[in-house]
Amino acid sequence: MMSRVSLVVLAFAVAVFCACASSPGGEQAGEGSKAEAAASKDPAPPPGSPLSKVKLGMNDSEVRKILGNPDNQNNYVTGKSWIPYYYGTDTSRTEWMYKGMGRVVYSRNRYSGTLKVIRILYDPNETAGM
Repeated sequence: MMSRVSLVVLAFAVAVFCACASSPGGEQAGEGSKAEAAASKDPAPPPGSPLSKVKLGMNDSEVRKILGNPDNQNNYVTGKSWIPYYYGTDTSRTEWMYKGMGRVVYSRNRYSGTLKVIRILYDPNETAGM
């Protein structure tokens, strides 16, 4: 009887461990897919706009070279930051707002602190929160 109970407990522990495992690279499976889907729904900036030079995956220093310093910024956490045993990197976001141009949204890597562009929101009516 005791060996059956031990076997059931062991099987349960293995199932829980496998369910919490992350994919190669340390990110949960599908982590980037939601951000990519949201970015694909956004209209592309017109060719003459400085925002058209910004590409997905760029870091903050590359964007700063193209657009300069933002007029305003907003930082917030994602829902992933509240998931127990979530070992992915996408737990907070940073938005840089440029008056008259739009916004650049970054995902902040929670381990290294680096920013990576995940959305480009063109809006010529952007007030930059002012």
